[in-house]
Amino acid sequence: MLHSLSHHAYAIAGTAEDMLPELLCMLETSLKVRTKGNPDFLLQQYETMGIGEAHELKKSAERKSVSDDKKVFVVLARGITREAQNALLKVFEEPPADTHFFLVVPSFALLLPTLRSRLEVLDLHPDGEGADIKIATEFLAGTVPARLSFVQKMLKELEQEKKKQEDSSELLLEKTRILAFLDSLEYTLAKRDHVAVAPALREVLEVKKYSRDRAPSLKLLLEHLALVLPRL
Repeated sequence: MLHSLSHHAYAIAGTAEDMLPELLCMLETSLKVRTKGNPDFLLQQYETMGIGEAHELKKSAERKSVSDDKKVFVVLARGITREAQNALLKVFEEPPADTHFFLVVPSFALLLPTLRSRLEVLDLHPDGEGADIKIATEFLAGTVPARLSFVQKMLKELEQEKKKQEDSSELLLEKTRILAFLDSLEYTLAKRDHVAVAPALREVLEVKKYSRDRAPSLKLLLEHLALVLPRL
């Protein structure tokens, strides 16, 4: 939780539905930023943020503050193109004075290393209470049949969403959502004090490595974890 805006740009991993209420509450209560009726606060949400949207954000950031106070931009993007990320490099690194950005994406794996290096990672759920963490916790506690059923349901839902993006040349939501799930598994395991955690973490990290291949079999990778991870 932030108590001052000491950095110019922050990155948050998670779904918009889960992270936005927490973020707005933090801005209002801890940082004293008005999120309603404030011309210097901008909230934008995109299915896929492209270079046009990145240029618009840059122009908005360069405009003079209406209230002579800090400007705060919250951007929620389920996807973000490489061109958009490259366009945001300079504005995130050297923004106008008293200008701050919060970028919320499903997984940090979606971000280019050059952009991620300019962002300060912000964990709104340091105690592991986020929805993604709860899902990972339930997965680890489940039986093998329950885990396999979860995998089947997840892939079916993501396949339906993927069909909506058939014309997109960017990373599909299917892969970014699964990477976010794997990130949550890794985070949840890393916090456990259990003899089985070390080999389980190695399994998750190995699956994460293969999941970033050009054409991974995500179904097989997830089913592998469902079968081999210890029940915790």
